[in-house]
Amino acid sequence: MTTRRQATGIREVVMVDYCRTPHGRASQKKPGFFNHVRGDDLAAAIIERLFQRTGLEKTMIDEITMGSPNQSGEQANPGRSVALLTCPFETRGLSVDRACTSSMAGAHFAIMAVQLGHEDIVISGGYESCSHFPIPLFTFDTDMTKMMEEAIATGAASRGMPNPRLWDIVDANAMIGMGITAENLADKYDITREMNDQWTLRSNLSAAAAEKNGWRKNEIIPTPGKLADGTEKIVDYDEDVRPDTTIERLRSLPPLYKADGKVTAASSSKQADGAGAAVFMPREKARELGLVPMCTVRSIAWSACDPAIMGYSATLASGDAVKRSGLKPEDIDLWESNGAFAVPPIVQCKVLGIPWERMNVNGDALCIGHPIGASGIRMVGTLAHEMNRRGVRYGCAAICGGFGQGTAMVVEREDYEWDGRRAWLS
Repeated sequence: MTTRRQATGIREVVMVDYCRTPHGRASQKKPGFFNHVRGDDLAAAIIERLFQRTGLEKTMIDEITMGSPNQSGEQANPGRSVALLTCPFETRGLSVDRACTSSMAGAHFAIMAVQLGHEDIVISGGYESCSHFPIPLFTFDTDMTKMMEEAIATGAASRGMPNPRLWDIVDANAMIGMGITAENLADKYDITREMNDQWTLRSNLSAAAAEKNGWRKNEIIPTPGKLADGTEKIVDYDEDVRPDTTIERLRSLPPLYKADGKVTAASSSKQADGAGAAVFMPREKARELGLVPMCTVRSIAWSACDPAIMGYSATLASGDAVKRSGLKPEDIDLWESNGAFAVPPIVQCKVLGIPWERMNVNGDALCIGHPIGASGIRMVGTLAHEMNRRGVRYGCAAICGGFGQGTAMVVEREDYEWDGRRAWLS
């Protein structure tokens, strides 16, 4: 275990590897290939693979951060649980809940600890089994009182029930029903139904092209799964990508959250099961270990907004992160934004002046899926892999989260001045 020492100044932090499981479909009617797997087991498998790829000894890890907003039952205390599953007792664990942004928020904590010299090597990740913790569907006509009464009667309320006094501050449907917030955001920024459909088409076709061309082969770790017919198979693809998507089919879908709305099931993210994690350390430590980084962290940011326009938090956070890095939006070569719905990244492009072709170039959560606790770190990891594949310099990753909170990070791909192991190409 690394010797603890007094912080002596701000250190440059690099990310030396990131990988994830495929994202399995989370559905009660049509179970996906990770329906039978615990989320912490998926996370533990990813961390074991990171050890193999980087060559790091387990005793070298100071802390593991794990994000998830559903920290009860089998997902309780994810940071410490996964640390115990993968590392010596002395490796600390930090569990982070900032809604959908949880695993990126955990990475923020890791980065700051490394910057200040409190930690040397931290693995930051997240996981979610939406199969085991399904997200209820809230629409404009949902009877919130009845739903809460049913939650209390069935025991589901034990997972967490918002304080009813919050409904005096913000509409309950907007606070809990994320689809309503997407509709609100679309209305505020004049995002049309056609824009939603075109973004959704682009997402599916881009993700399908990335899979076909093998562009995610170093990001997605082949993982044992179970197909619908019960066949056990090693899977290396995201289950909900639809390469046969057409604009005609998307235009034919009814609105999901509002009678005259612009958001459909296709332009909403897919519930998923999955896990991912990244390794952060000081620049000088990477050189000492002979590890060539994926990228250098240049800035981090987090934000909050009116929960009724939840998705706008990603725009705020990414704008702050870019400003803190000393750059301008036009300096950023690639952007990643989760795509909880099509609306938030479209708004981000509109407000910050980002060309669509620079955002979510290999698809987003509309088809890749949204395993909530794992999505924040996926933004950074997916971005870093694609930046290296393309050989571009700057990237910004962002994600919005429930109750109106967002996180973001700006990273730089450098020509590092030492030779060594590029674990992320393993």
